[in-house]
Amino acid sequence: MSRKSEEIRIRYLYRSMVLHRKLQLPFKTAIKIVGPDCAYHLYSQTDFKRANFKNSK
Repeated sequence: MSRKSEEIRIRYLYRSMVLHRKLQLPFKTAIKIVGPDCAYHLYSQTDFKRANFKNSK
């Protein structure tokens, strides 16, 4: 397996874990993995780490 395909596979794995809420990441890191709009909606639906919103801007 090439290096690039392995990176894509791992990124997809982490993305699915974040979207299914099996992995809790800081807001800035989640933005890099799932994108800003998706991360905002994921994190705004829960009280989990709501303080990160204020600190990450």
